Amino acid sequence: MGVHRIVIALLCAGSVFLAASGVCGGQETYRVAMPLSEVIYHRQQDGQYRGLVADVWREVALRSGLKYHLEGCSNIPECNSKFFSGRLDIVLLGIRPNRENSKTAVFSRPYFISGLRILVIDKLRNHFLMNIRALSAAYSPIVMQSALVFVVFIFIFGNILWFFERKNDTLIARPYGRGLFDAMWCVLEIKTTIGFGDVIPKRHHARLLSVLIWLIGLLLINLITAEIVSEFSTDKVKNTVVGIETLKGKRIAVVNDNISISELKRIAAEVIVKPGLDAVYEGLKSGNADAAVFYAGVVSAYAKRASEDGLPVKVIQGRYDNRYVSIAINRNALLKDPSLLDKINRALDDMYEDGYLSFLKSKWLDK
Repeated sequence: MGVHRIVIALLCAGSVFLAASGVCGGQETYRVAMPLSEVIYHRQQDGQYRGLVADVWREVALRSGLKYHLEGCSNIPECNSKFFSGRLDIVLLGIRPNRENSKTAVFSRPYFISGLRILVIDKLRNHFLMNIRALSAAYSPIVMQSALVFVVFIFIFGNILWFFERKNDTLIARPYGRGLFDAMWCVLEIKTTIGFGDVIPKRHHARLLSVLIWLIGLLLINLITAEIVSEFSTDKVKNTVVGIETLKGKRIAVVNDNISISELKRIAAEVIVKPGLDAVYEGLKSGNADAAVFYAGVVSAYAKRASEDGLPVKVIQGRYDNRYVSIAINRNALLKDPSLLDKINRALDDMYEDGYLSFLKSKWLDK
């Protein structure tokens, strides 16, 4: 009888131990990742992940009592591929809440509100580019036509002046070839009001003609100058990006984001899709793109990098300024723990209320 009691006691103790083990030691470890990006999410030399989103998730996991393995994806397509194939349970940023994605994922409350920011080369700060533009303006069709009229004018009036001054006692030679050159040189002096005095019309007809040359010359020179200035100003305005509408026809680097791409296509921009934000910046830096689209939270970091690289840039605002960033949770993870979404949402709500989210944004983004 005593043996039976001992066996029953041992079995009870074993069942209690197994139950406790199931509760304490069998907690699910979630595979969590997001695309690597400076400031937002990056891996340091010690192998630890740092950044705004990394700190947000650590605090969420701490407050929710979640176990996790944190990793990084080299780009958005890699993260999406792992998530939708079931190799990731949670993606912190990069998967947008929409009808198609909701078939595989559920989304937490937004933990960050961002907007589109566009980084463009500030040509007004690049004097070399300005000089190149000024030279190219001088070769515009209207300026070339004006210059042709200028040359024809000199040739025609040079012939008339040679005819009046071709006598032996003037400074314009009698032979046509040399005399025409002397006469054209004199016309140029009169027309541009330089007046070197080496060739001077002496006959009355020639002097009256000189007055006409002088008046027409002033008009032509002013017209040519005005055309060059106009062409340069027009070119500068045309190539100065002051808003998203001025990006029409330009090459824009962007990550694979449906809203950004559709908006850029709506203004007839040439969209260049890149796998990640670093690749977007490199496209701008290398000259393969005229502008690059970033999120509001990270654009300052890339503007700073551009400054360090000696690249003059400026930031303009996109049309969409309310882009809600949520945590994507694979529905398979909810099968293991149906309360997972509620735990994450409660943690985010608490972080909003006690100001911890604002602290993290200030810590990373203001820096």
